[in-house]
Amino acid sequence: PATARGASARRPPPSPRDTEDESECDAGRRFFSEMVSFYASGEVVALLLQRAGAIGAWRELLGPGDPAAARGYTDRHGRVRRPKAPRSVRARWGRDKQANAAHGSDSEEAAGRE
Repeated sequence: PATARGASARRPPPSPRDTEDESECDAGRRFFSEMVSFYASGEVVALLLQRAGAIGAWRELLGPGDPAAARGYTDRHGRVRRPKAPRSVRARWGRDKQANAAHGSDSEEAAGRE
């Protein structure tokens, strides 16, 4: 198994301006203002994971962006949707698509910005 090194730091909530700057690639999305408000609403624990394939490994641990999809659910038509990642971080601790427990950059470039 590959070994990983990590570091974390707690920091106070970012200001809305800091959040907007870090999320500028999402600025055109319709939910941008809600996302900025949420990200600026509480303390942040930043993790720096260092290992080969760290981004992919972290995103796999996170699971789908929608915690309901990760856990499995019954849709509005009564169809049962199987869980996609029932033991993932988002399945266990995510509330909804916005408050989904954790964020993971999708590339090294994005990690540098974020």
